[in-house]
Amino acid sequence: MKKWLAVLLALALIGLVSPVAYSASPKLGQACSKSGQRVVVAKVPLVCKTATKAQQKKTKSKLVWAKYVAPKPAPVLNPTSPLSPIPAFAPAEACRIQDTSQSFTKAGFPQHSQMKRTGSTLVVQLIYIDFADVVATGKPSDDRVFWTDGVSKFLADMSNGTVKFEWRTTESYSRMSKKLADYRVTRSAGGSTVPLVQEAISLVDRQIDFTGVDFVVAVLPPNTPRELSDVSPALMLSSSDPFKTNEGRVYRATLVGGDMRFPEGHLLLSHEIGHLLGLHDYYWYGWKPGMNYEDQFKFMGNFDNMNFAPGNSREWTAWSRWLIDFLPDSKVLCAREGVEASAQLEAVSKAGSVPQLLVIRTSETEAIAVESRRNTRHDSKASSTSNGLLVYTIDTKIFSGQGPLKIVRKPGSVDALFSDAPLKAGDSLRVGSWIISNIESGSDWDVVKITPVK
Repeated sequence: MKKWLAVLLALALIGLVSPVAYSASPKLGQACSKSGQRVVVAKVPLVCKTATKAQQKKTKSKLVWAKYVAPKPAPVLNPTSPLSPIPAFAPAEACRIQDTSQSFTKAGFPQHSQMKRTGSTLVVQLIYIDFADVVATGKPSDDRVFWTDGVSKFLADMSNGTVKFEWRTTESYSRMSKKLADYRVTRSAGGSTVPLVQEAISLVDRQIDFTGVDFVVAVLPPNTPRELSDVSPALMLSSSDPFKTNEGRVYRATLVGGDMRFPEGHLLLSHEIGHLLGLHDYYWYGWKPGMNYEDQFKFMGNFDNMNFAPGNSREWTAWSRWLIDFLPDSKVLCAREGVEASAQLEAVSKAGSVPQLLVIRTSETEAIAVESRRNTRHDSKASSTSNGLLVYTIDTKIFSGQGPLKIVRKPGSVDALFSDAPLKAGDSLRVGSWIISNIESGSDWDVVKITPVK
């Protein structure tokens, strides 16, 4: 009897002992006893953490050794660098360099009187047309959302939501009087698109009320071959010879041709509407087939839809937005002559309240601009190398297509489309009598420091 009692006591004591065996030398996946404990074994950091259900079943433990991965540092929400007080900067209007040309599109101020917005909503009339040699196979309702949604989203974002679009569309295609080939709307044929647009307006004038319309867009069928329509220019007519409607005059129009029929074609229409709002072309008009493809963007690389419409860094520059009142004076900092200053600049791809543009006026018609770029929103296709402070010059004496805006590359920048041109934290460059530095960066902002060269 005593023998059996001894056996039972021994079994009871065994039951009180944990069945988990802890290794003297921790190994990945083995049981451990103290949550959060960290060790280094053979140069591999391990941490004791909660086991998965499968690990618990295997090890008979709620805790196991796992590979330790250091947490990412929390983003810096606010700059730690000293920032200059507002009085260190001049009023924004002091940096409105002059453009005295009579052109509808400009690189400086003031805007041409016909290009100014009269309200926060822009009205666009789409007129769907087809031809005997290019017959539409669907209905406008099958196509219009591609333009209305894509263009509205892009341009509303360029104004950070302050500008909205009202789209009016015809419900059917109107047949033009001639074959499309006879209108000669190709680069090689050199025909004018003005008569085509005026005829489109006249065809629908009885059924369409053009009151309040800012822009007319003549839309050719989706099956339009590029060889019959490879150019869709912005058309800006003078007050003495406008487009005519029963309700009055319309001064601005464009068309959707075969050249816009690709997955991101709405970006080309956004580009043309940019002209109708008063913006220049920033790409090089001197480029010809046979030259290096990148050479046509030799002034601004990948940046700005008014330069490279479907480029990876397509967000309009802050200067472009300021020119057409898409960016208010409250978000523009104007440097004082010869005064050192530093400021936080919010990325142009973010809608916030922090300034997004710093301007250094260098003459009546020239300036240096600095803005923050991030590969977010419409720049999401860009690489992280394009993040940082983008520095560029403006010269209003230089015409559209000849480089009125030019990016200033940082030392060591070599990318053909300038994706590595922006200043990262710690980078500096000199432009004329100023040194421009990026002294700190956050997730969606940079701190710029400008120092006059004595």
